[in-house]
Amino acid sequence: MAKRILIVDDEESIVDSLSLILRHANYEVDACYDGIAALQKYAKNSYDLILLDIKMPKMDGMEVLDKIMELNKEQLVIMISGHGNIETAVEATKRGAYYFLEKPLPDISELLVTFKNAIDFKISRDELAKYRSKLVESNKIIGSNERIKNVIELIEKYKNLNLNLLITGESGTGKLLVANLLHYNSNRSDKPMVVINCANIKGSNVDEELFGIVELGEIKRKGKLEDSIGGTILFDEISNMNLDVQSKLLKVIDEGKFNRVGESKDINTDIRFLFTTNRDLQSLIAEGNFREDLFHRINVMNINIPPLRERIDDLPLLTEYFVEQICNAYNVSLKIFTESALNRMKSFRWPGNVRELKNFIERILFTVERDQITVEDIELPETKHTKELNDLLNKYLSLNEFQNESEKMFLLKILQDYKYNISQTAEALKIQRSHLYKLMGKYDIPTPSKIK
Repeated sequence: MAKRILIVDDEESIVDSLSLILRHANYEVDACYDGIAALQKYAKNSYDLILLDIKMPKMDGMEVLDKIMELNKEQLVIMISGHGNIETAVEATKRGAYYFLEKPLPDISELLVTFKNAIDFKISRDELAKYRSKLVESNKIIGSNERIKNVIELIEKYKNLNLNLLITGESGTGKLLVANLLHYNSNRSDKPMVVINCANIKGSNVDEELFGIVELGEIKRKGKLEDSIGGTILFDEISNMNLDVQSKLLKVIDEGKFNRVGESKDINTDIRFLFTTNRDLQSLIAEGNFREDLFHRINVMNINIPPLRERIDDLPLLTEYFVEQICNAYNVSLKIFTESALNRMKSFRWPGNVRELKNFIERILFTVERDQITVEDIELPETKHTKELNDLLNKYLSLNEFQNESEKMFLLKILQDYKYNISQTAEALKIQRSHLYKLMGKYDIPTPSKIK
């Protein structure tokens, strides 16, 4: 489809010349001779590009530009003036113009290149907007439970706040998903989002990785911080960051600037800082493995994502969403989980949370041939604990001995499910942390700090 251009100029000769050139280059052209007529046309039509004269009767071109930007700040406008200067050009671009041309206009080939570049820019920007929209759609949060609705409300509330934000929650709850939504719904969404896996930030290359390096006056490598300027940087699982790197990060956050290795020039951090963790940072502080001052810097705002077991009423919605997503991705026919199958799934603990649920659904969709998944298809995966429990049932034990052995086995299973995170394990067992520590002492189960 031919691209459509509106020419607005009070000089009839300019309008005629530009119209001839553009139509010859296969553009559709509309034209008018004053700003009021231009706004009337704009209200009824859409244009890929507007060529707008500054000095016109009835309404000044700058005023027309302001009105257009109020209606659509993404509209592409090239300003034209016979009385132009640098100040006018700068003012026009500040107010939303894409480019500025002076009369007499350049030769035809140069003009056509300028118009083509403008429209190519618009096409690229529109494609980026579509991609961003799809990205946001694919990263949406599914659920109607009050706790997950609160997470959605906090994302909307915090999305444009330039404050450090800590996202907490168990593994598989969707911390990265929340970080993506915060960025791609924010006023920084047209700038990069850089994700750093904190477990990988260690060793001798830390400074180069974070800050970049300059050798012999030339930038050898840009760091992650510089890559994210204007946008967002996410430190994923901040608890995995060692104390030395924590000190470097604290300095950057405190000072709002950093230097490349080999250079003394300061680079200001116009960056939104996000952090995630699946661990209890307060416990790590008590153990001496996390800086308390850094915790207070990163925990200015907080979003805590509930585990799936605490919003189990969302499981049918999540299941329906994942079934549709997976079947569409693999181009296979949709399958339905019966109500009894869903009820059986609701009885599971799901220590891996939403991620585990998705993997479970993906596996069952390709192992069950029928279009309907029934309760008979829903089974917990076999583990070594299944065999251990069967062996225990067949041992010659007193009731007290069986109670102790089975309780220890159950504790070990839950601790392993939650990677020995005491807070999450106690919460899953619905007991106090102090009670869990007593049970671990009773059965000689080592605490996380003693596990090598």
